Amino acid sequence: MKVKEMEQRVGGLSKPSKMPGFAYGIPAWECKIGSFLRKVKNSVCSKCYALKGMYVFPVVRAAQETRFKKIHGPNWVIDMTTLIQFKYRKKKTKKDRIFRWHDAGDIQSVAHLEKIVEIANSLPTMRFWLPTREKQILRDFLATGQEFPANLIVRVSAAMIGQSQDDNIPGTVSSTVGVGKGFQCKAPKQKGKCLNCRACWDNSVKVVDYSQH
Repeated sequence: MKVKEMEQRVGGLSKPSKMPGFAYGIPAWECKIGSFLRKVKNSVCSKCYALKGMYVFPVVRAAQETRFKKIHGPNWVIDMTTLIQFKYRKKKTKKDRIFRWHDAGDIQSVAHLEKIVEIANSLPTMRFWLPTREKQILRDFLATGQEFPANLIVRVSAAMIGQSQDDNIPGTVSSTVGVGKGFQCKAPKQKGKCLNCRACWDNSVKVVDYSQH
């Protein structure tokens, strides 16, 4: 199968300029909790970066819409696994084999999360970072008796700027915005880039605190 065909089958991958690896972005306006929080003053989502800048370009919006439709397809897991394997075939070190769900958007359902877990299980040498505000979906997933694989770092995001993340969901870590405690994201001091930092992909880093976008 050619690369172009692989990309068409899943809608392609996104490549945020901040990050050293690939990501998979879907429309931020499809976020469930985020769509509510966007209307709440001082919430993280009220200033959502994925609803401005380059994310509003028609070509970007179209790509996100395509990916959103593809996640519901019956072959999405195997197609994503195949494409990720190909994209990272030349990246051999642990530091380079990193992937983000989602640079825009969030998980949609337990079924969606189960697919992400299946991909992580199929690619044990990869590290996947899943930032999410969908706490109930995480709880419903865990209630089925399933667990998050060690290489899937599920980082639960606080809803409000300056608010700590207090929920203790088994198998997850967290992130905050503007709290001033925990691991301070290095990107603002590195021209907006991760560079060699991999804190978001590290389960031993219990809290990452980001600056406000």
